[in-house]
Amino acid sequence: MDSSSTSSRFRFRDLPEMENSTQSDTASDASSVVSSDRDDDSDLQSMTGRGIKHLCSELLELKAASNGDFHRHIFANYSSFIRVFEEVGRVERELLQLRNHVSTQKRLVNDLVDGIYSKVLSKESMDSVIEESEWDEPLLISELESHKNDVLETLDILLSENRIDEALAILELEDENFQRMQFEEDCPLDELRLFDSAISERKGLLTQQLTMLAENPRISAAELQKALVGLCRLGDSHLATNLLLKYYHSRIASGIHKLKASKSLLDRVYIRELSKFVFSKISQAARSFVMLYGETSPYAPEVVKWTRQETKVFAACFDEYVKSISEISGGLSTAVEAMQFAISFCCLLETQRLVLQPYLIKHIRPCMEDVLNIHLDHFTKVIGIFTATDTWVLGRYLVSGIMNEQCSSMVVGQQPEYCLLTNSGRKFVTLLQAITVDVSPLLSLEIEGSILRGLMNLFKKYIDILERAINCETTVTEKSSSRINLAESVQQQVSILSNLSSLEQLFSNMVRSIFKGASDTNSELRKSHPGGYQPKEIDGCIFFIQEASLGLRSLFCEQFINKVMSLKTSYKLPEICIDGQGTVSRTEETRKTF
Repeated sequence: MDSSSTSSRFRFRDLPEMENSTQSDTASDASSVVSSDRDDDSDLQSMTGRGIKHLCSELLELKAASNGDFHRHIFANYSSFIRVFEEVGRVERELLQLRNHVSTQKRLVNDLVDGIYSKVLSKESMDSVIEESEWDEPLLISELESHKNDVLETLDILLSENRIDEALAILELEDENFQRMQFEEDCPLDELRLFDSAISERKGLLTQQLTMLAENPRISAAELQKALVGLCRLGDSHLATNLLLKYYHSRIASGIHKLKASKSLLDRVYIRELSKFVFSKISQAARSFVMLYGETSPYAPEVVKWTRQETKVFAACFDEYVKSISEISGGLSTAVEAMQFAISFCCLLETQRLVLQPYLIKHIRPCMEDVLNIHLDHFTKVIGIFTATDTWVLGRYLVSGIMNEQCSSMVVGQQPEYCLLTNSGRKFVTLLQAITVDVSPLLSLEIEGSILRGLMNLFKKYIDILERAINCETTVTEKSSSRINLAESVQQQVSILSNLSSLEQLFSNMVRSIFKGASDTNSELRKSHPGGYQPKEIDGCIFFIQEASLGLRSLFCEQFINKVMSLKTSYKLPEICIDGQGTVSRTEETRKTF
């Protein structure tokens, strides 16, 4: 129903009644001239209200009628729209069938033409050899043209429908045909080159499709492998390798980002999960490469370069983690534990002929050396703390109680099981033992020289403290030097020298036990690293400690002689009596003096 008719039907239908009402009201107003002004105002307001209500009801009726008409139009036209949509789909299917039918008819016509030409040529006599030769080349050209059109049309359909495997099969077959036909004498080379150019163009389109598929960030590993196999079949192995490495690089980068977001750097589980994730992805990339090119194929240079780059990326994350370890207590052991996790997962790749351990060690060695030096500097302060309260009194300590079992059989002062040490000496040996337990795994990083120098500096620091204790006349002026108990009596000084002698023996055996067999491990690898461990460094370290110990003994002897030579004149020289048999004897007074 039309809206105009609806409007006309409802608009002002009660107008006569309103006029009658107005006329009656006017008449009543004329007759009642004696009414008050208040009654007049109320009558006007009631008339206006009735008019407004009337208009509102009419507008609501118009709105309801309009909505009804709108819905009826929609329901009436919806079925027509559906029929048109279905008709368009049917027309498209008919066009596709018609296209296939046309191509089939075209192929049949070409086959019929070729058959007619062959029959005509077979009936001609030998006298028309010249004419036959004139028809020969156009016939071959028409056969190649027909074949070209059919192949290109089929390829276009397959590419539009994303039927990659079928398109690859046709392209491989046409490559074989091209290799065979270009050596035939009666084949038109110009047409053949045009056909090969058209095939190359389709190859480019298929390569572009496979590349876009491989670069899709949501592609699965199986789909990626299928796309890369297709690129290898097209002869673009270099592109396939690059896409493979790009895929796994993006997976490693996103995995590292997610792991950093989910776990704190202070969490020990972080570095273990990171090592496992990164090297497992490198392993997966290596397996994918083997699936593409076979077990016997060596890794391409770009694959080897990529694995080293990813190892460097992991080393940067490892360095960040190690630097985040701020606590001194347990920090070295935590860093060593992280290093062991990294190396253990890295070594698993050797079963796949990927030796990345040397490159990993090369990049994590600097940060591990920094951690080692920081903790060794801290231990020098610890030595100053526990020697400040030593009274320089010797005690007998069981060797196996302060050393490991490898050193328990050493002989010190004719006592195979005990050694004489002061309180600070016992604590110093215990500290050295704890340090060696932590730093022993660092030998795999080829930083034996740094470890030796660190232990040697700690021992030299302790000897310096003992020297200050013996040299009682020296006053400590440096604020950084801790106060110690001076060894004022000869007995205390002798205790210090005995303590030093035991420490020298223990330190020598400890160092040799740490580096036992180190000179025979990876000897060829160590030759290429001049800064690495050399067996002569152990002898040099021990010789340095022996010289420092000998210097302390010389200082004691010098001070003792000076004391003896500076005795007051009240002391009598010893009276020596020689009997008839040549025996030397001292008087009782002399013996008491000494």
